Amino acid sequence: MKILAVTLEKCSGCALMIDNKITFSTSEERYSRIKSDSSFPIEAITHALEFANIEGNDLDQVIICGNMLSLIPSLTNEYSTLSVDEQLKLMKDYWYPTLVEKKSISFLELIKDKINLEQYPFNTKFAKDFDYFSLENPYTEDDAKRVSTFFKNILSDLIKIDQSKIIHMEHDWCHAAYAFYGSPIRDDNTLVVTADAWGDDLSGSISTFDKQKNQLKRIKEYSHKDFQLARIYRYTTLYLRMLANEHEYKVMGLASYYTGPKREEVEKIFDNMLELNGIEFKFNTEIPDIFNFLENNLGTFRFDHIASGLQKFTEKILVNWFSNLIDEFDCTSVVFSGGVSMNVKANMLISKIPKIKNFFVCGAGTDETLPIGACYHHAEVNGIIPEPLETMYLGENIVYDESELKNLENCKITKFVNTDQILSHILDNKIIAVCRVIEVSLQILVMLKIFTRSTIQ
Repeated sequence: MKILAVTLEKCSGCALMIDNKITFSTSEERYSRIKSDSSFPIEAITHALEFANIEGNDLDQVIICGNMLSLIPSLTNEYSTLSVDEQLKLMKDYWYPTLVEKKSISFLELIKDKINLEQYPFNTKFAKDFDYFSLENPYTEDDAKRVSTFFKNILSDLIKIDQSKIIHMEHDWCHAAYAFYGSPIRDDNTLVVTADAWGDDLSGSISTFDKQKNQLKRIKEYSHKDFQLARIYRYTTLYLRMLANEHEYKVMGLASYYTGPKREEVEKIFDNMLELNGIEFKFNTEIPDIFNFLENNLGTFRFDHIASGLQKFTEKILVNWFSNLIDEFDCTSVVFSGGVSMNVKANMLISKIPKIKNFFVCGAGTDETLPIGACYHHAEVNGIIPEPLETMYLGENIVYDESELKNLENCKITKFVNTDQILSHILDNKIIAVCRVIEVSLQILVMLKIFTRSTIQ
């Protein structure tokens, strides 16, 4: 079986599964060199098929990750083109009037200067008569059908495949399947947890693995209106004047620099926003606009107070949630994915919960890996047992032989006989190698590992 899965929003890209193994996965940003590129992943798809030496009609299935897609990320590349100031302006001009004042405002109208109709696929015949400004936010069921038809037309035309082979897959099933099948854990009744901000109206799900049936079974899901941990972290990041949906890891890192009494004061503010009762979440319904609430309540605190309090709150609520899930479903093996799984500090504390014997978090559990999960889930429901990931380097490698290197301008070849020589160059701020195309080669990765070990020694 050959499956191609694509994600069409933040950090768009694709993955290719042949038989029971992921053979290729990459993001459009690798080719465009635009961080978090959300434009249509034409280069990623083209390179995937070329890498496997197959054509569209060789595919058994094409999967679009998500049932409720937006055209705005592809049309405007909003995750790459909006600055912090522009995100803040949208909080004031769109979200507050929409959420608090209940006004009807066009989101796309506010960022129409970001629209790029010259890029693929908005320069094709399928986009010619599409009225983008008629789409509502949030989308209606009719809007979702129109967007689905648009993307199916594009994919069918691009890779020359019949539309009957193109399907959608729910967002959190992609996260769940990636969490489990990407890991080496195959224990019966493994707990599969996902947590993110939004995906097809969910912000989390709980599944278990039935070893006898070799399939995941969903046992609980969370509405994005109830479980809003990821949104709280996102908008606190923006409140601290860092890019939302991009710089949350900076806030996590900043949290370590303050452990004083102000941390608990900030933590109590977040406690007032989201409550955990057993395995159920309850968001404070008196807070229609998270960002506005933060502006009104965090003004007297320093930036490091806020980061520290937010991280402490996040760790507390996640550890308690996982502990309660383990008690509720009597599981000792746990896997985790979704945007929240990128909080490595919280993951460390979760892994130390006494009742957890096995805990695994696949790399990059954000939406970049949705296509891998989509391939996994489609395989399992068709009776195929996927192989776990052996490596995260699933794109093309850059490999030069010595004769090619000699032809590169301003390139000097130096023979290194030991790691001390390499380390000496690094400590002298000399560049060893630069790769600006798609993926670093495995040789460079090995060198970097050697550098790390040498530095520690």
